[in-house]
Formats: sequence, structure tokens, C-alpha cells
Amino acid sequence: MTHTGKNRFSTGKLKLIRGLLVGGLIGVGVAFRILGAGESDQDRTFKLREVSVFDQSKESFMQGQICVCRNKPFREVKNYPDFASQAPIFGAIRFGARAYQPDSGLLYYFAVDESRGTGKGYDRLYFDGNRDLDLRNDPVAKLQPYPPDHGYAPRFAGIKAKAAFDFLKVNLGANDGNPNLVEIMPRLLLAGSDKATFRYMFFVRTHIFEGDIQIGSEKFHAQLGNDYTITPSLDAPGTALVLSQGNNNAFNWSGGDRLSAMHKVDGQFFSFSATQAGELTVHPYQGDLGTFEIGPVGRQLANLGMSGSLQARDWAVPVGGESRGSRSAEVGSCQVPVGDYQPEYLTVRFGRLTVGVSQNNYSEAKQGSRAVRPDVFGITIRKDRPFTLDFSNKPEVMFVSPAPNRRVKPGDTLMITAALVDPKLDIMIRRLEDTSRKKTKDANGRPLRYEQNLSLDPTVMITRADGEKVAEGVMPFG
Repeated sequence: MTHTGKNRFSTGKLKLIRGLLVGGLIGVGVAFRILGAGESDQDRTFKLREVSVFDQSKESFMQGQICVCRNKPFREVKNYPDFASQAPIFGAIRFGARAYQPDSGLLYYFAVDESRGTGKGYDRLYFDGNRDLDLRNDPVAKLQPYPPDHGYAPRFAGIKAKAAFDFLKVNLGANDGNPNLVEIMPRLLLAGSDKATFRYMFFVRTHIFEGDIQIGSEKFHAQLGNDYTITPSLDAPGTALVLSQGNNNAFNWSGGDRLSAMHKVDGQFFSFSATQAGELTVHPYQGDLGTFEIGPVGRQLANLGMSGSLQARDWAVPVGGESRGSRSAEVGSCQVPVGDYQPEYLTVRFGRLTVGVSQNNYSEAKQGSRAVRPDVFGITIRKDRPFTLDFSNKPEVMFVSPAPNRRVKPGDTLMITAALVDPKLDIMIRRLEDTSRKKTKDANGRPLRYEQNLSLDPTVMITRADGEKVAEGVMPFG
């Protein structure tokens, strides 16, 4: 059935409505489009079918949402059961958190025990499904002797043990009066070395939705579900929507495998929404477009170009020429929907240099964390005013580590980590290469499999207050 009506983008304010596709058609074959193709400026709705995530060709959805566990209980939990093991595992997982609201979603505590005693193998999972902070009054999930994932494990080095537990029916609804029971399989993974063991729990949503759809004049196979995050109804930017043609992912750009991605087909942008009834709707974008370009700003440069993707608060768009199965072709200028963006990841050719650019993921003295810094969407695309990325802002070096006032003793090893950032746009230089110079060996002198551009990694020198050199070394771009 073709549904038509007022396009959501006509006001210039883009709102993606994403939902879990439950209930679809049971059986084999393609998904059914309802009532005809419709025109290029009309919405098209397709009904998908529900399938097991453990079927063939679903490996990308079997990773699950990861939780790094610990060996100490959480003070927030009121009551834990009596454990048979002297080394129980404790964890807390938050489902449904939104990208810019880290404390949103629903938090669940759990513990894993060895019912046969310490060292006999973890085989009992206590999951606080009713969220009353008491792990004694919930059903106990036992070990599956023949797990449906056939022993699948994420790509971790030094795997020591893995275990899949009974499926959980988790209430991810907004309230108990309107429950949304989502079936999840918990998978425990122990990895590490002789000196240390790391404990991880992965929560895998057991079903996804798939079928054949049409975008513009082209046909695609769609798979929609949870891969790295669990969401109540797939109504989140992190929901995975993989569109393929043949054996290849059709849109292989960073952010292009999410429900929030806006894809370009036949020269036109399309967005997507989903319903609980198993319907995936393709929306032609009819709002304003603006120009995003790369510029030299007075420098005598030729050979300018860029490719990659931009991320708005609620959607992502590709940058570059239209392509299938690989990254977009480089362009000097392109049209994208009007909005405020940050780079998801861009590769920019700036004369003889190539520059990798992304959002700045760090905070001063806090590695891997933006702390409470607000996100900056400094790439402002407007209908009547092009935005030129020209690297004219003065860059700064942000020291991620060590932390302020950290003291070291003689003989200690001090790790120094820094990032090169544009503080105005809050973007980070991830890579800087000279295309006119090549290398054939790695940093350890071993031959490379193929010739590579020379990476212009800076040399960092540490001195005392009186100028005496303490240490010196190369700091590669991250």
C-alpha cells in the first residue's frame, strides 16, 4: 500500500520516527509493498517479516550490546542472592539510552554465579527484570547446553570461556501498564591473559525484521534490528538498518547502516521510519538543500575533494558522489539537507595532503570521554549560504592524558596522549598523510603489503622547566 500525505520535511524540521517492526508476515519470499509503487515524491510503505537473528547471514546482528562487568557488587542493589561461587560477576546495563542523553533509558542490574562452586563454570544469571533492585525475586536464567548461536563469540583476543544463557523477556516499555517485552539472549565472555581476566556480558536481541523494498527506482534488501544497542521498539537513531544489493552493503559510509541515515538514490535523498506492525516507510525528502564544500581560502592549492558523512542530532547524510558498495567518490562540493552537523567521518584531499576528520571524542585529561561537554554542530548548512570547510581556524593540541597534577616517581612510565583539534568546530584530526611521499615499511621496519601514503605523525619532546630534554618520541594520529 502506498501511503501519501503531508511530507514531514516540508517545514524544514526533520523528525525521524523509528519503530520496532514486530508482527510481519510469516514465511519466505520478499516483503509485500502495499497497494502499488507510488510516485517519486510519495511515501512508500513495505511490510517486513520477523526472522530469528540466529539464521544464516545475520552475523552482523549477533554482536549484542556489551557490558563490561566487575568483581564487586553495586551499592545500589538492595539484595543479592546467596552465591555458591567465591568469585561472582556483577554488572549493570542500560537499554534504550539516547545518544545525547547518557542517563536516559532503563538501567538493569545483574549477577552471574557458579552453582557448582568456584572455578566450575558460570551457569546461573540473576537479572533484575522488574528493576526493584532485588535480584532474589526474579527468574533465574540457566546455561543453554546447545545455544542457538552455535558458539559464536565476538572478535576478542584471548577468549577463556563463553556461555549463553536462557532467553530473557525484558520489559522495555515506558511503564508497566504498557509493557514492551523484548526477547534477549545474554552471552558471557571471559577473555584476557595469564595475568588478567576481563568479564563481558553481551545482550543479543533474538529477532530482526527483513524484506525487499524499493527506494526511488532501485530495489534493496532491508534488515532492521539491534546490533550493538538494545532499544525498546527500535525507535532510536542507533537502530540498525542494513540495505544491501546482491552480496554487498549498498551504503558503506559511516552512519549509513542506521535507521536515521538519509540515503541518496537517483539524485534524491530519502529517510526512513518504522512501525510496530512491521512496516518500513521510505520518505522522499522534499525540504531545502544547502551547499557543503571544501575550499583553499587564498592558498594556492589544486586537487581538492572530500568524501564521508555528516551527523546531525537526529540524522546522518553522505558526503560525496553517489555510490554503491564502497565509499562515495570525492567531490569538491555537494548538496545536503539543511541543518546543523558535525563530521561523522570525512576524508579530505587538500592539495597533496589527505586529512581524516571526525567529531572530537575527547575531553581535556579524560581519555575516551567527552565528559559533560555539549556536542557542537558547527557545520551549519543553509539554503542561501554555503558552508566551506577550509581549515582556517587555528588548531590546538588537547592533552587527553596525563590528568592534571598527576605525580610520577623515577622509573615510572608516563603515557602522554594528545589530540589535534579545531576548538571552534570541536573536530579532531584523525589522520594527516602526504600523498606525494610513500612508505613501504611499518614503524618496526617490517614490509607492508602495499605502498602507503606517508603519515605525517608529529614528534613530541618533553622537557623540564630549565629546558633539559626528558623524553622524545613520535605520537601517531588516533
